[in-house]
This record gives sequence, C-alpha cells and structure tokens, in this order.
Amino acid sequence: MQWAMTATLLCGVIVFTSCSSDNDDNPVVHPDEPQQQLADYTVIYYGHGGGNLDMQLMSNLMQFYFGDDESYRNVSVAVQYKFSSLESMQSLYEQYVGMLGHYFEPGTPDYEEGLKELELFKSYYPFAGKTARFVVDREKAFISGDEDGDTPSEPDMSAFIGPDNADITRTDSLTNFINWAAQTCPAHKYILVLSDHGGGYLPNDELPDAADADARKTRGVVYDDGYDSRHFTAKTLTQAIRQSSVRPSVVYLDACLMNTAEYQFELAPTTDYLVLSTFVVPGEGGDYTELVNALSANPDNLEQALARFTKATVDSWDESAEENAAEEGDQPVYHDMSVYRTADIDALGTEIKTFTDRLIEAYQSGGDDVRAKIDEVTANAYRINEAQPEYDLIDYAVNLSIALPGVFGSVWDSPLGRAFDRCIVYQQSSRWLQENEHTVDLSVLLGCQGHYTMLYDFGGTSSIPFRYNPDGTTTLEVDGQSFPGKPWNGTLDATYGQLRFDQLTGWSRWIRLNEQEPNAKCFTGYNPFIGYTMPEDAVPQ
Repeated sequence: MQWAMTATLLCGVIVFTSCSSDNDDNPVVHPDEPQQQLADYTVIYYGHGGGNLDMQLMSNLMQFYFGDDESYRNVSVAVQYKFSSLESMQSLYEQYVGMLGHYFEPGTPDYEEGLKELELFKSYYPFAGKTARFVVDREKAFISGDEDGDTPSEPDMSAFIGPDNADITRTDSLTNFINWAAQTCPAHKYILVLSDHGGGYLPNDELPDAADADARKTRGVVYDDGYDSRHFTAKTLTQAIRQSSVRPSVVYLDACLMNTAEYQFELAPTTDYLVLSTFVVPGEGGDYTELVNALSANPDNLEQALARFTKATVDSWDESAEENAAEEGDQPVYHDMSVYRTADIDALGTEIKTFTDRLIEAYQSGGDDVRAKIDEVTANAYRINEAQPEYDLIDYAVNLSIALPGVFGSVWDSPLGRAFDRCIVYQQSSRWLQENEHTVDLSVLLGCQGHYTMLYDFGGTSSIPFRYNPDGTTTLEVDGQSFPGKPWNGTLDATYGQLRFDQLTGWSRWIRLNEQEPNAKCFTGYNPFIGYTMPEDAVPQ
C-alpha cells in the first residue's frame, strides 16, 4: 500500500470562499455579487464523497489549483462539494486501519507511521455531511498545516454553507448551483462535471422510490449517502440541467459505467459534448490540472481540449495501475473514456432504429436458421460486467452483421457505422483493455422477453439471477426453479419506454421479442459489485 500517496491526499485542507445559503437546502444567487469579465471557459464541478471517495475527490479539488499560471486568465472553476456522512467516514477509517494491519505487523515502524498518516483522515470529520461552495482562487488555496506538513491547521468552518446534510440530489440543488456558478464566473462556455459513484442505466433505478433501496448504494448517479442513497436518474439529471440559466457546452460524468446509450441520448439535448466511461472510473477521477490547462490552451477548439484531457487522464490511470502493480502484482485495468459530439447522436438513433427494425423482422420472419444465428450472437454478446445486464451495443451489431450479412450488411461500412463514427471525437482505453482486445464503444440494456437479469451474491457463495419483469414483478431463479420476489414498483413501459433512446430507436421492442437469454458471463471477468447482496425485503419468504 502506498502510504506516501495517502499522506499526499490528506496533507491539505481547502479554504472555501464565496459562499451563500438559504433555508431550503440549496444555495441561492445573490444579485449584488460582483460580476467578472467573461472567461473562455468556466468549469462547474458538482461532487459528493459518496461514502468512500472524500480523500480522492479532495485530491481532485486540489488539482484545480495546480494549472499553469496563464491558464487562470481564461479559465474559471466553481465548485460545490458535499462531504460524506460521519457514519460513512468512521466506517471507512476502520476499513483503512484493517487494510494497514493486512500490509504491516501492528507495532512495527511502518504500521505506526501508517496509523499516524491515517489520523489525518479524521481531519475531515468536522466536515461530515456539510456542503461547501467556492470559486478556485490560488491566493486562498490551502491551509497547509505545520512546517512539516504533518498536521492540518484548523479549517475555517465559516466557509461552509447551508444546513447540515443538504439534499444534493434534488434537481433544484444542481440547477441553483449551475446558475450561481454562471453568474459568479461568467464565461463563453461552461463545462459541467458531476463527480461521485455511478452505475449505468437500470429501469428499476429510474424510480426514486424503487423497492430495491440497497441497489441505490451502488448504482446512483451522484448518490447521497445522507439520504438513503437517493440519486439522480437519467430523467432528473436531464431536468436539472435543462432548468438552469445556461446550456453547458460539455457534460462530463466522472463516475463509473455511465457510457450507456440510455444516458447518452437522454443528456444529448442538454449539451454539445458528453464525456463518459463505460467501465470503472478509478477513485482518483479525472486529471483536473490537465483539464484547466487543456481548456486554456484551446480557447477556440473545445474538441482538441477534451481529447487532450481524455488522453492525459487515461494515461494517468495507467501509470497509477503500474505503480500499484509493483506492490500488488499485475491486475486487469478496466479504464476508458470517450468524448461524443451530441449534434450527431439523433442521426445515430435513426440508424439504430433501422438496424432494430431489420433485427426484429429477421427474428420474426427469417426462418429457423436466421433465428438460430441471432440467438447464438445474443448468447455470446459482450457483457460489460457480471453484475448488470449491459452489453456493448456496437459489438452486438457488428457480430449480428457477421452472422447475417445478407440481412445487415457490414456495420462499419454502413450508415450505422458512419453515424457512430461521426459522434466520436476521441476514445481511449487502458493499455490492458487494448492489449487483451476488450475495448468497448457504448453499452446498452439487453434482456429477454421483456425482463432483464441482475446477478446477486448470496452469502458470498453463489451468484443468483434476479429478474426484473416488464410488468413490475420480480423473479428469483434458484436451481432451475422460479420464486416470486418483491415487486420493483415500476414497469418497462413506465421507465425504459420513456427514455429518448427508446422513443427514437424502439430498442425495447427487441428486449420484449428476444427469446434468448443474453450471455451471463463477462469475458473480462469484471464485476464492480463483488459481494453485492440482495436486499432482505426483496428475497421471497
């Protein structure tokens, strides 16, 4: 374990400035606040510790201060950040102590040094559940602590805003912050960053009152650990951005598993560019020093800036993985990032609809041989991870075209392939993914006869399929037998059917028609939710 790195993350405490509050959980815009000259870009960063990310995300915030001097002449940064709850912080501290004992013998100098460094983590306890808002000002950057940098100075608690445990997943919370940032740091273009845990799209997660409450702890987009893991859904996130006073040029979700067709098409009307990852995002997140510098160096070429930022970020993740490998051995590295041009996404939707129409027609009328070939492709579809029913959409289309060229032609030499290429600005995957030919393009939900299947851990002994049926019921599959589970309080029509992606492409028609269970095995072996267990109230009695 790299305790020196841990110390680096913990050695500074940010001084938060430019704060305001109201009585309704959300900071408000004060019209008497001074206005600034328009910058080329303003980065609007909206983050949450999510229960276990405070150290890493505070390191992210520090990165905003280390850009080149000239970068801050045309790039501004506005931040709103909510710390994890005290209960989450204390639990994580105990986990770190346990990890320390795994690597070093208690009582040894290494153990005592590590324990001393861990004590710095407790400096965040006074901030637990609090929300801070500030503008990056390098004249007021950090309280650095004593001369040796071992002990942080007492933070300025007056810098915090709003009541404790403000609900940051309310649409007006994000909308109000975007408005405040745009007024406080006006710019020609705005870069909206949301940083926390993420988990792709699932219909049962689209419902704020989903019965599967425990799932929200691992599959939210900016989930709030102070509010039973309440989170943004594809719909509420889009609504929050739409209601703001400015249209961001970029929406970057610094969160895992968010490069899905469902989120892409939902968010596309709100922005010009999307930056998303299909696999896991390391806790260290984006390279924000590079983001500031790349934006500053490209005032008139946003695509070039985003490509430079994406490359630098994925390269930094690879470097960190190589450093960790020196201590822990080589491990698979599931990192990627893609930049999409949203102006062409609806045209891509048109081609996906055409492809879906042909797929449905072939499955219904093509005969037994055609049907068998489609089933074979579905049974071997590229699953993104072992826990969720998300598959590489482009890979699926390519393999269907290889199996049935007379039906689909060549995907890459087709309107579908060309439409997808027009959406892509830049893509990069970790070296491990590239070397093992596991790169992916875009994930999509794939199901069978209207249901989709999750895999849950029961006591750490086995993975049990749990089906979410299109009528709102659930089914637990055990040893070939089906048992009814607790309803998920929604239907496929009320969730998936309301997405822009489905309305443009009719993809749920294929989910309903397909009679072949999609591949249950992830070729990479990637399971982001190891040990994720079924909520007790969902298990049949």
